[in-house]
Amino acid sequence: MRLKLCFDCDDTLYDLSWPFKMSADHMFEKKVLDPIDLTAFYKDYRKAGDEIFDRLQKGEISIDESGEYRIRKVCAQYGITIDERSVKEFQQMYRGYQRNISMSEELREFLENTDAELAVLTNGEHAHQYAKLSTLNVFDYIPAAHVFTSGKLGYAKPDPRAFDAVMKALNENPMDWYYVGDSYVNDMEGAKKAGMKTIHFNRHHGPEGEAADHVVYTEKQLIDLLNELSS
Repeated sequence: MRLKLCFDCDDTLYDLSWPFKMSADHMFEKKVLDPIDLTAFYKDYRKAGDEIFDRLQKGEISIDESGEYRIRKVCAQYGITIDERSVKEFQQMYRGYQRNISMSEELREFLENTDAELAVLTNGEHAHQYAKLSTLNVFDYIPAAHVFTSGKLGYAKPDPRAFDAVMKALNENPMDWYYVGDSYVNDMEGAKKAGMKTIHFNRHHGPEGEAADHVVYTEKQLIDLLNELSS
């Protein structure tokens, strides 16, 4: 049977920590960042975003307000002083770096050459996520009709209805598809509840569990696994 793969976007098709770390390097003095584990700093930044994702999904706050909340919250957590002007400056810098994200050559080569059926399901505001996917040149490999956002669907991962809506739109059986994502709760648990097979691309070594059928930690491991499943 032809391999069928549905990908998450952020931290799956590209490394989401890159724009954050670039912004942090430019915003904060070296003496501020040196004592900090930037990987943990980034993870806590992402957790702060998870706290208010429902408000973002409902349109109660803007993307920039969400980003400002994240950096304000993580700086307070790590004892870093940051004023409101710098909060806004960090968010604008982060948005700027997001416009320069890129997919790795190895993953691009896989998508270009695979005969697998491909789709994307990503959480986030529709236009914002589409802009990132366009920057990544995802539409060179995956048709727009196979790309879905929680903002458009009205359901956000880990709600199984988000995955169900994708399978219904594609007229597909979820048991035939693998969902590939970085978040154990949002991606693995959500997809598994919807009846899909799962590949946990645990790029930043977060929580793991039984809902993942496969776990990989690097893009090479991911691509090797996808090639193996294709054969």
